[in-house]
Amino acid sequence: MQTQLTCPACQSPFMGEVYQILDVGLRPEMKQMLLTGTLNVVQCPACGTATRISTPFLYHDPEHEHFLVYVPMEMGVGQSDQEAIIGQLVRQAMDQLPAEERRGYMFQPQTILSMQTLLDTVLETEGVTPEMLARQRGQSELLQTLLESDRETVDQLLAARADEIDEQFFAMVGMLAETAEQSGQNEALLNLTNLRAKLYRDTETGQRLEAQQLAIHAFNREAKAAEGVSPELLLKHILANRKDPDIVEALAMAAIPALNYEFFLLLSERIEKRERSGIDASDFVALRERLLALQQEIDRQSRQVLERASQTLQAILAAKDIGQAIRDNLDKIDDGFMYVLSASISQAEESGDSEQAQVLIAVYEMIREELEPELPQEIHLLNQIMSLDDDAERRRLLDEMPEMQTPEFLELVQAVAGQAADSGRTDLSEQLNHLQAMIQARMTA
Repeated sequence: MQTQLTCPACQSPFMGEVYQILDVGLRPEMKQMLLTGTLNVVQCPACGTATRISTPFLYHDPEHEHFLVYVPMEMGVGQSDQEAIIGQLVRQAMDQLPAEERRGYMFQPQTILSMQTLLDTVLETEGVTPEMLARQRGQSELLQTLLESDRETVDQLLAARADEIDEQFFAMVGMLAETAEQSGQNEALLNLTNLRAKLYRDTETGQRLEAQQLAIHAFNREAKAAEGVSPELLLKHILANRKDPDIVEALAMAAIPALNYEFFLLLSERIEKRERSGIDASDFVALRERLLALQQEIDRQSRQVLERASQTLQAILAAKDIGQAIRDNLDKIDDGFMYVLSASISQAEESGDSEQAQVLIAVYEMIREELEPELPQEIHLLNQIMSLDDDAERRRLLDEMPEMQTPEFLELVQAVAGQAADSGRTDLSEQLNHLQAMIQARMTA
């Protein structure tokens, strides 16, 4: 919540975001904020001083049935006041949840008086060692020091503590920047943006991450111009970056469908051509082995995802109350689940099992109704448009909502059309391409 605060350094008043309900079932990123020490850290827009706000909060992890109330010892509250604080936080947390999601463990919250105890309790479920936690704390302290220091001190710190500037550190910077942007702390956002730019320029990890981003950007730009990703295009960019394993893996992960038999056939032809010409092909051979291992690991993980999704679908179908089963499993309903559900519907229809197809379609509709309120407005509009029967009705709806016809909405339509084409749903892809043309015509009119 937005809270009126006073900077301890310059005494300037400002509004800052302070969290007192951390439900990681609803907002998983809050667990990372807690573990990285960025929770309830605000920055004064006047002088840039970063301050950690000491406040009670409730931590709820439904997966592990943790319902923990942290009351800082430094607040020095008495027993009766502490009980009142706990009662208020529990009510707020319960009010955020539908009645059917409330569980017995929530009526017996565990009181935590030490931040270390709270972190240890949370970390037990994450497989994080004390050494890893100590490193995260050191990185959090380093980040705050960098934000408060002059240019010369920053240079000295980056040289002395270079081993702490890793991907996790960049993630912490990104998280703080996102928090500053959401809470309107423009000066803090500017400081974080400038620091991130310096980290990209002056640190080994930053240079590596920036090189990856540039390589992916170049690949995506050429794929967009070619109206799709082909094995030939993927091979071209992988070979151009073959000396950097991280970039190679990032490119492969960005275009998994193109990492197919044709891709490996093309790569093998390149190897044979080099060998016939007497050119050393050992680096190409090693590249092929790495990519084959990556493909096998992706396949293994995909099978696991699909198996879990199939198990979830069967559990929902076997439940007496399918609607309640869907609500109980919303955290497991992801792209993998929807793929299995869609494939099951197609299989039932193709085999002539109309009764099973109707049940599965009903499940699909119930899921859509459950998820619809949480979707961004652009997704709502796209679903609404695509549910209409003809272009006349779609044009009418577009005419009624001119404020939604933005470059961002157009990008969403393009992305969904590309996904539909990649998955072989030609009819849907053509409809979305037609919708894209209608939106472009209105935007340029």
